[in-house]
Amino acid sequence: MSDRLSEIDRYYVECPACGGRAETVLYSYSISKDDAVAILTLVCRSCGYWFRDVISLSEVDGVVCVELHIDRDSDLNTTLHLPSQVDIEVPQLNIAFEARTLRIGRIVTVEAILRYIVDVLEGICSSEPGCHREAIERLKELSSGRIGEPVTVRIKSVYSPLKVLKSYRDGVYSYC
Repeated sequence: MSDRLSEIDRYYVECPACGGRAETVLYSYSISKDDAVAILTLVCRSCGYWFRDVISLSEVDGVVCVELHIDRDSDLNTTLHLPSQVDIEVPQLNIAFEARTLRIGRIVTVEAILRYIVDVLEGICSSEPGCHREAIERLKELSSGRIGEPVTVRIKSVYSPLKVLKSYRDGVYSYC
């Protein structure tokens, strides 16, 4: 290893894909004199599953939970920087799930988050008639700008901070 990269910890966990034994390694990498990142790797030799993430260590004291208050269609344009692993809730629709591999990017709008939830729920419910259909339809309306009754979208980070990058009115978000 170079003098800029050092292993911090190595341990084994249950593979999220197959349940086998997966190796997790946490590294620290010095970018400059004043900045470093943590590199987290998880590899399962049984099924080939792998996960990698990079976390800026200069941001580790940031916010880990944000509540987005969606009252107007402009609220859908609120832009966030999300880590790859978050818990997302929409309490008014009784929706809560863990996004352990968020596949919508790191810089996203509330609209993209709502559409992501719809895609996930439709995938889960594709073979179950009636499964969350009302919630899916309500989320589709919301993501299209038809707000009606206000909703809250709560996003909790699993291990690294998240940020609200841009909002278009005061009161659209709060920290939880």
